[in-house]
Amino acid sequence: MALGISISDRDLKTITDFVHKKRGLNLSHFRPVFISKRISVRMKMLDMTNSLQYVQHLNSDLDEVGTLYDSLSINVTKFYRDKKVWQLFGNKIIPDLLKDSKISGKLRIWSCGCATGEEPYSLAIMFSEALDNPQNKIKIQATDINSYSLQYARKGIYTKDNVKNLDSLLLTKYFKKIDSTRYQVIDELKDLISFNLAGVTSFPTNHIDTIFCRNLLIYYATEAQNLIIKKFNTVLKPNSFLVLGMEETLWGNKFQNSFFLLHPRYRIYQKKLLLENNSDSISNQNAVISNYTTSIESLSNSNEG
Repeated sequence: MALGISISDRDLKTITDFVHKKRGLNLSHFRPVFISKRISVRMKMLDMTNSLQYVQHLNSDLDEVGTLYDSLSINVTKFYRDKKVWQLFGNKIIPDLLKDSKISGKLRIWSCGCATGEEPYSLAIMFSEALDNPQNKIKIQATDINSYSLQYARKGIYTKDNVKNLDSLLLTKYFKKIDSTRYQVIDELKDLISFNLAGVTSFPTNHIDTIFCRNLLIYYATEAQNLIIKKFNTVLKPNSFLVLGMEETLWGNKFQNSFFLLHPRYRIYQKKLLLENNSDSISNQNAVISNYTTSIESLSNSNEG
C-alpha cells in the first residue's frame, strides 16, 4: 500500500458532515490537513486504499465514527513535559496563586487536552508539594475528547518509562508500586482531579485561576483558535494565567490583547486586569507587569545558569 492516502475535499466534507450528524461532533474546528492525516491512519489500519471506501465504511459501522473522533486526540505527553516550564511555574506562578487564594478561596485549574493524565497529575503533585492541605485548597479540571485516554487517566497506572521524569522522592510519595514495571497514582492525588469527556470550547466552567492548554491549539484552524482563546478569556479570572505549548502563541489571535506575555520563551501569559480607562490606572498596571516580568526573567536566568 502506498505510504500516503489522498482524501478528496468532497469526501472530507462528507466525512465531517456525517460525524457531525451522527454524533454531534464538529470536526470543522480542526485543521483540514490534520483531519485528513488521521483519516489516512484509520484507512491504513482498515486496509483501505481510497476515501470513498472509508465513507462507505462509516455508513455501515457507526462505531467507526467514535473511533475516528477519538483518534483526533494526540496522546503525546509525559510528566513535567518541558521541565523548565514547570520549574518556572512552580517557583514563581504557584506562590502568586497561593497568595491570591487566601482571599478568593479554593484554586481552580483547568488542564485542556489532558490525554492520558500526565499533565493534571503533574499539576496535582506540584500543588501538593506547595500546600499543607491541598484537598481544601485546589481543584483540577481535566478534559479531553478521547474517552479511552480518559479511562487510562482515571486509573492512573503508568509504566516505569512513563514516570522517568519524576524525582525518586516524588515517585515514592505519590505512587504505589504495582510490580517491577508499573506504578499507580495514590488516591489522595486522584481526589484533586476531575476527568471530563469534553471539547475545549464546549466544557462548562468558570472562575478559573490557571489554564494549561499545551500543544493543543496547533491542531485547530485559525477561527477555532479564536473561539478557544475567547473561551479562555471569558472563564479566566483577571490576573490569572494561561500556559501554552512551546510552539504556540497568541500572536495574531483576535484576543491577544486580553493577555500579557509574561515569559515569551515558555509561553506563559497573564490575563489583563479590568481597569478604568485612565492613564494613571494604565501606568500602574504597566509598572506591575514590568516588575513581574523582570522578576520572572531573573528567575529563569538563574535556573539556566
